[in-house]
Amino acid sequence: MPQVRVMGDDPDHVEQVVSLLLALIGSSPSLTAGDPTRLRHRNGGGRVVFDLNATNRRAPTDRPTRVQSERIDNQAAPRPRHAPVRRELPPG
Repeated sequence: MPQVRVMGDDPDHVEQVVSLLLALIGSSPSLTAGDPTRLRHRNGGGRVVFDLNATNRRAPTDRPTRVQSERIDNQAAPRPRHAPVRRELPPG
């Protein structure tokens, strides 16, 4: 999934750019933006990421969509290992 990342040293400017981008994307019938996630920036600036999807994306027509799943049971717990057999030391 495509992701947009906006980052900079001034967190207020980053927020301003993100709000403008989200407004532009929201006005487009072809694009949908996910919820923005605010991340820490190394030097105290701002970093925001969000997913971007094309709403008019066509499915490939050259092959049918096929979904298959298989049941995977949890394997039995491994058997505990037995302690090695201790042998007596030879008489000294």
